[in-house]
Amino acid sequence: MAKVAEGIGDNYEEAVKDALSKIGLTKEQVSVELIEEPKKRFFSILEHKQIKVRVTEIEKVENQKKENVGKTYEIKPAPKEDVEEAKRKIIEFLNEYFEKMGVSLNIETKYEDNILKVDITGEKAGLIIGYRGETLEALQLLVSTFVNRKKENYVKVLLDIEGYRNKRIKTLEELAVKVANTVVSKRKSVTLEPMVPFERRVIHTTLQNHPKVKTVSVGEEPYRKVVISLK
Repeated sequence: MAKVAEGIGDNYEEAVKDALSKIGLTKEQVSVELIEEPKKRFFSILEHKQIKVRVTEIEKVENQKKENVGKTYEIKPAPKEDVEEAKRKIIEFLNEYFEKMGVSLNIETKYEDNILKVDITGEKAGLIIGYRGETLEALQLLVSTFVNRKKENYVKVLLDIEGYRNKRIKTLEELAVKVANTVVSKRKSVTLEPMVPFERRVIHTTLQNHPKVKTVSVGEEPYRKVVISLK
């Protein structure tokens, strides 16, 4: 279980130092949340108010995940015959899936950058996206597992619907930058709403080189969230 402690001080750094001394960790090992600060009021010069913070240990498993975010891994090209077989199986699988749903959708496939990209379009394609892409992510996993079952050569599959992924990536990148600016200006951690793995990766990647904030995923699926905090 992650260690948690609160600290107080005349300024932010003193408060963090006080909290860290209670759990024996360094600033790099925790996320920091500002929970109380002096309010500016008339005659406040006569009052002595201290800053209060809460620090939470970033567990080792999360540190490892964060280190892996943004790293590039080589996707080996699959043999042509395996790619063609994967295309055929995907189209058959999806057509049967859509037929059971009572919808007729278009399926286009293309193999580029060693990835088999599948684009689904049609009048009712939005039904397959689900709330914040949850249905799309589940279908992505289902299709990938089906295609690569008992196969020696792995075919990387990327499923998209009406260009949803690119649109969502842009929205999440803008959100990450906006929240990071808020964290820096208010010196207070922000926890985002639960996201699917694809969305969390976008947040992590967008902010991985930010000079003042860091990100970490917390919680269990399907309620796993990203916390953005000061370094």
